[in-house]
Amino acid sequence: MVASNPKNGAALIEPNAIEEIPDGENVLEAEPTLPPHVASLLGEQLQALYSHLMSEPVPNRFIQLLAQLDQGVKQTDGE
Repeated sequence: MVASNPKNGAALIEPNAIEEIPDGENVLEAEPTLPPHVASLLGEQLQALYSHLMSEPVPNRFIQLLAQLDQGVKQTDGE
């Protein structure tokens, strides 16, 4: 697909979405793996990120929304 760039009028070539869909014949049989040192580093960084997020307080707006959802569920359950 070709589209024009609104900033400078140049033609942009966009990939055809149909061509990117695998047909089942070229699908890899084995799952890709990361080198052990990369997987270890990635795991450490994710653990650090998520442990920091878990220590953050839940915003009051989220608590209010959850309370409203709980009330809606109770009303539909007939309680």
